[in-house]
Amino acid sequence: MRLFFAVELPGEAQAVLGRLRPRDDARDYRWVDPSLLHLTLAFLGEQPGDRLDALQRIGSEAAAASNGGVLRIGEASQFGGKRAPRVLWVDITGDLEALLHVQQQLSVRLRDAGFPQEDRPFRAHITLARRRETAGGGPPDGWPPLQMSHVAFPLQRLTLMQSRLSPRGPSYTPVFEFPIGG
Repeated sequence: MRLFFAVELPGEAQAVLGRLRPRDDARDYRWVDPSLLHLTLAFLGEQPGDRLDALQRIGSEAAAASNGGVLRIGEASQFGGKRAPRVLWVDITGDLEALLHVQQQLSVRLRDAGFPQEDRPFRAHITLARRRETAGGGPPDGWPPLQMSHVAFPLQRLTLMQSRLSPRGPSYTPVFEFPIGG
């Protein structure tokens, strides 16, 4: 099973972010379907089904040891060079201390249980688009947008998600949900 821990976004936030997608999306970037937008806290990759009990315990403990808060969609940015960025994304603002606490609680528990950890530091963001391997141009016109709607949403639940990949794109299914703060 391909798994990751995430904070799901409410429909209002997904809709606001979906409006950043250009009308001509057949260009050089693969845009994430707005209904799939989320905030990844820990990507686990392929995991055997017999590890689900451990992941359920880890998610439950990390969520219970954390406090909720209010997050906001921040500013648009990119990873990679300005002329041909690899990833287009928006950052997260608001109660970042609460979000980072949840992420650190997950990271410590996952490491202690022998799950792989990413080498790069955590950066709270929502991926909107990835550059296609065949891309010849740069980001869409008007990227990054100058005006953003900084929609607020609650940090109240952690979700273990299963990702299934297909030629039509990924699909995500919640496996376990954990209320933050108990």
